[in-house]
Amino acid sequence: MTRMATARHLVRCMAGCLGLAVAAACAPGDGSADRETERGSDRDKRGERALSAGAASLYVDPAEFDFSGNPDLLDRLLADPHGYFRFINIPFSRRVCDLFADQMAALSSEQVRSYQLNLHGDAHVEQYAITDLGRGLTDFDDSSQGPPFLDLMRFAVSLRLASRVNSWDELAEPELVRTFLRGYASALENPAIEAPEPAVIERLRSSFSQDTTTYLAWVDSLMEPVPPEVESELRQAMRSFAEVMVEEHPEVDRDYFAPVRLGYLTLGVGSALATKFIVRVEGPSPDPMDDDVIEIKRVRDLAGIDCIRTQDDDPLRVLLSQARISYEPFKWLGYIRLDEGNFWTHGWVHNYEEIDIDRTFRSPEELAEVAYDAGVQLGIGHPKLAATPFDQILRRQLLEHLDAHPGEIERLSAELADQMIEAWRRFASEVRSR
Repeated sequence: MTRMATARHLVRCMAGCLGLAVAAACAPGDGSADRETERGSDRDKRGERALSAGAASLYVDPAEFDFSGNPDLLDRLLADPHGYFRFINIPFSRRVCDLFADQMAALSSEQVRSYQLNLHGDAHVEQYAITDLGRGLTDFDDSSQGPPFLDLMRFAVSLRLASRVNSWDELAEPELVRTFLRGYASALENPAIEAPEPAVIERLRSSFSQDTTTYLAWVDSLMEPVPPEVESELRQAMRSFAEVMVEEHPEVDRDYFAPVRLGYLTLGVGSALATKFIVRVEGPSPDPMDDDVIEIKRVRDLAGIDCIRTQDDDPLRVLLSQARISYEPFKWLGYIRLDEGNFWTHGWVHNYEEIDIDRTFRSPEELAEVAYDAGVQLGIGHPKLAATPFDQILRRQLLEHLDAHPGEIERLSAELADQMIEAWRRFASEVRSR
C-alpha cells in the first residue's frame, strides 16, 4: 500500500471496523499493534477496555465538538493518530507539564525564571513548511513562554507517530528523535549554525507557481460567508489595523489594506474550529492582480497549561515568538480586537507547502534531515530573549540540563506516542458508535 493511500484506507477501515481490536488489525498506518502494553481488565459500560491513565489525559470526547460544518476535519482526525495528535495540543501540553512537574519543582526560583523561554507551543512535523520566504516551523498560534521540554516532547512524539504512520522499521523511530535533539544541542552550542537544507525542500519548491490569477481564485474559493454585522466590525477593525501598519511600514499607505473581499476561513487541524478570517486587500494599486492576502486568527486561550507563563489570549505572545523563533517571519504581523476577543494577523505568500507525513517523505533519512533542521531552529529560538552574555549562560544551562537527563525525551516520547494512539483509537470508536 502506498503512503498516499494510507490515510484513505484508514478512514474506510475505521468506518467499517466494529471494535478497537479489529480497528488495530485493519489499520496499517499506526504501527503500534506490537507496542501495546498489557492493560487492566476494567472495562467501560460498552465493554471496551478502560483507557490507561496517560491515554485518558489525552482523550477528548467527540461529542464535545461540532464537526457538522467541517466534516473534512473529522475525516482527518480519523485517518491516523497524527491528525488526532494535532487536534489535541492543549491536552497534550497539560500532560507534558504533569510529566515534568517534579523536575520543575526541584528547581530554584532563579532556575525556573531562566526556563521561561520562547516556545513555539505546537511544534510538530507538519508545522514545517517551505514558502516564498524560506523554510522552517510555522504557525505560532499556541506560542508562549515556558520550559523547553514542551516543544521538545511535542516534536519528538510527532516524529514517532510519523514513523509509525509510514510503517518504517522500529529502529528508525528512536534515531529520528536523537537526530532532532542533536540539532537542538548543536544550536545551543553554536547559535550561528546553519542547518543544511533538507532534500525534500527542493522537491516541494519545484511545485511552486507564480500564477497570480490561479492563486487569487483559490483564495476567493476559501472564503465562507460572514454575517453583515461581523463584516462591518471587521472592516472597521481593518481601518485601525491599517493605521498601525502604515506607521511600521511607511512604504505603503492606508489604501493598501482596504478590504476587497473577506470571509471565514476553515483550513487547519488544531485551529480548524477556531474563528479565522481571510481578507483580500487592495495592495499597492487598484489592479486586482497585485492584491495582497491577510489571515486574521482568534488568539487561543491556553488556560490549564500550568507550566507556561502566558495562558490568556494576549496576541503579543504570538507575535513575539514568531519574531524570535521563525527563520523568516511573515509580513503584516499585528493584531486587532473584535467583540469576540483578540485576533492576530499575518500576511500570506503565494506559495506555501507544509510537510505531509503521508506524502512528503521517501525514507526515514529524509525525515531525519527535517528533524535536525527543526531542532536547530528551536535551539536558536528558545533562548533568543536574553542579551549577551546572558544568552550564553542560558544556553549552557540548557545543555547541562540535557546532559543531566540523558534519554529522558526519547523515553517519555515513546510512552506518549503509545498513549496517543490508545486515545485516538477510543476517539474513533466513539465516533463510530454515534
